[in-house]
Amino acid sequence: MTDPQRPVPDPEATEPTGPQPAVDDPPEPAEHADAADAAGAADAGAEETVDLEALVDADPRSRAELYGALLDAEAQRDEYLDDLRRARAEFDNYRRRVMREGASQRDVGKAEAFGSLLEVLDDLERTVEASEGSDDPSLAKGLQLVATKLVSAVGSQGLTRIDAVDVPFDPNEHEAVQQLPSDEPTDEPLVDQVLRPGYRLGDRVLRPAMVVVRS
Repeated sequence: MTDPQRPVPDPEATEPTGPQPAVDDPPEPAEHADAADAAGAADAGAEETVDLEALVDADPRSRAELYGALLDAEAQRDEYLDDLRRARAEFDNYRRRVMREGASQRDVGKAEAFGSLLEVLDDLERTVEASEGSDDPSLAKGLQLVATKLVSAVGSQGLTRIDAVDVPFDPNEHEAVQQLPSDEPTDEPLVDQVLRPGYRLGDRVLRPAMVVVRS
């Protein structure tokens, strides 16, 4: 039973008549967020610039003093760079010098090693010549093969023979032990015969050739 004292609510009065609360805005797209971050970074950079200017303004030194300090800092920077360049140049020179000295020491070592082999090469050459008159042809062939391999091995290390004839006499490469008259006049003595071959290692003469010259 309805209470006659209580008013019956009007259905139309239950509808909201005032302004409704706003619905939350949807999240911004990613590009908008990136733009906002970039703007924030620009604002931060601007703030840093402002802070730097404020720091300069707060410095008790005058602008002339600050400019002088800047020039001193630049001069000191240039001095450090010059010291670095000099140190690098000195290190490069030291490295090249060490490499040259190392190469020179290796050449000296090779010269000493090959110098002790020269007499062995002479003996092997005489043995090969003597074996050519042997009744055993295989002996001469075997000795010749050994001699060829040995000469090839030392030649690959830069050892070369000095045994050319009819070339101008060179006191740096030849040792004259006999002189013969020439049938035709020559401007300079020529090597007529090689009694003992010489050897050269690169540009260094290990042993001059013993020769007979004609002039």
